Amino acid sequence: MEHRAKVGSHALILLALLFLAAVPAHAQDFFNLKDFNLPDIKLEPAKGSSLPGNLQISFFIISLSLIPYTIVCCTSFIRTTIMLSYLKSALGSTQALSNQLMMGITMFITFFIMWPVGQRIKDTAVVPYQQGAIDQPAFIQAFAQPVRDYMLAQTRDDDLILFTRLGQLPKPKGYDDIPFRVIFPSYIMSEIKTGFFIGFLIYLPFLVVDMVVASVLMSMGMFMISPTTISLPFKLVLFTSLDGWHVLITGLVRSINHPKWWPH
Repeated sequence: MEHRAKVGSHALILLALLFLAAVPAHAQDFFNLKDFNLPDIKLEPAKGSSLPGNLQISFFIISLSLIPYTIVCCTSFIRTTIMLSYLKSALGSTQALSNQLMMGITMFITFFIMWPVGQRIKDTAVVPYQQGAIDQPAFIQAFAQPVRDYMLAQTRDDDLILFTRLGQLPKPKGYDDIPFRVIFPSYIMSEIKTGFFIGFLIYLPFLVVDMVVASVLMSMGMFMISPTTISLPFKLVLFTSLDGWHVLITGLVRSINHPKWWPH
C-alpha cells in the first residue's frame, strides 16, 4: 500500500511538471496583448465645468456614498422611522415587527411622500440638463431647490434662528438667504421634535390599556403575571378594530407641510 501511494504521488508530480512545461509554449498565444484593441477613452469636461473629466467622475463616485445619509437626513425618513419605532414600543410586539420590516416600511412610505419632490427635480433640473438648456452649475442649483423648499416648509423658525445665532451669521432678510448649513441641522431638529410629538400621541391609548390591565391584575391579586403579556392581545384588537395603520399613515402624510409648488 505504501509503495502504491508513493507511485501515485510521483505520477501526479510528473503530470504537474509536464503541464508547467507545456504552458510557456502556449502562453504567448493565449495572452498576446497585441490582439486586444482597447478603445482610447478620453474624459472631457462637462458643459459649463472647468474640472477635468476624471475629477468629475471621482467626485461623482464619492458623492454616491453620501446618498444614504441624504435620504435619511433630508427626507421624511426621520419622522416616519420615529413614528414606527414608538408604535412598535407601544404595542410591545418586538418580534412581530422586525428591524428589517420596519426599515422597509419606512423606506417605501418615504418614497411615497417624497415623490412630488423627485418629480419637481425631474421637471426643473434633470430634463432641461439632458436637453442642453442649462449648464452644470444651473443644474446643481435647480436640483437642490425643491429639496430646499421641502425642508424649509417642515422647519420651525425657532430652529432656524437658533442655528443662525450659533453659526454667528447675519440675520437673513428672507428664506432665500438662509444657507444650507443652517437648514440641515434645523430641519433635523424640527423633524425629531415632530416625531416625538407623534410618538406621544401614539403612546396615549396604549398606555391607558396597560394601566387598566395592570389595575385589574392587582385587584385580582395576580402579581406574578406580567401586565404586558395580558395587555398585548387587547392592544392588537384595539389597533386593528380602529384600522390603526390607515389612521397612522393618513396622519403622517397630512402632517407634511406642502410647499407652494406641491400638487394638491
